Amino acid sequence: MKKIYFILISLLMSAVLNAQDDDFLPSNSYVVFEASSDAPSSTLSFENKSANDIDVGSLSIIGAHSDEFNLTNDGCSEQTLSADESCNVELKFSPKNEGIKNALLKVPYDTKILYVFLTNHEDNKHNVEKRLVPVVYDDINISEKMDANISYTLKWSLIGYHDGYKVISAMFDCTDKAAGECGADYNDNFLESGSLSAISSESVDWTYRDQNATKFDYTWTTTIPEKRANGDDWNSTGTDIVIRFYVISDEDEENGKSTISLVIPGNLSDRYYDTSGRKIEKTICPEGGCSDE
Repeated sequence: MKKIYFILISLLMSAVLNAQDDDFLPSNSYVVFEASSDAPSSTLSFENKSANDIDVGSLSIIGAHSDEFNLTNDGCSEQTLSADESCNVELKFSPKNEGIKNALLKVPYDTKILYVFLTNHEDNKHNVEKRLVPVVYDDINISEKMDANISYTLKWSLIGYHDGYKVISAMFDCTDKAAGECGADYNDNFLESGSLSAISSESVDWTYRDQNATKFDYTWTTTIPEKRANGDDWNSTGTDIVIRFYVISDEDEENGKSTISLVIPGNLSDRYYDTSGRKIEKTICPEGGCSDE
């Protein structure tokens, strides 16, 4: 991803440089801002390298994310610069959300136009948050068999690099489902927890790019329904179900993104329904327990 990103910058820089002459040059042909909204402003200078006066027009910011870059101090618009004279502008990056943002500072002068490429880079924290998916830790505690009309408390932890996560746990009835299909569609669940916040958290030794991960602990207490979703009884010898976990970070939730399915590695006592480690296989018994049939 980094290689592609820098190639893109290089191509854009080349296009910008090829579009301008040597008579009116910026101190930089691109500006890379820090990721945060409290990053300092950047100053650009423009110098008249010609022997003649240059009339500078009205500067503007254009492009896909033009509303996230601002001219906070414009000392160049509508100015006439004599030979060797310079003018300065200050630019501020005000991101509305995470991600790489790009825009162009448009500088008209005489009958020409000069462009300066504006972009940002993500700091280590945002970079790690974006690229490393949290995983369910191996202290997950779920009964192998659960009886109808009985309340159970499911416990699990996950490790990740965001400041906060919310998790939805869901159960799926595998009756008459082909191999791998059970739990494929979240809307097919017969019981789900709703959005759960962590009950506790602590920093752990897992690190990436100098960022420490956090372990978040969750519980969900629920009562198993008396009957299946279609009204049928649970099988007397037990009905196979799968349990899945779906997570979203607080920041992604604020930005309107959807949940992702969690991987559950390292717990050899659990039976997995799929090869990806996302579906734990359990059993539901009718009220009173499973028969020995």
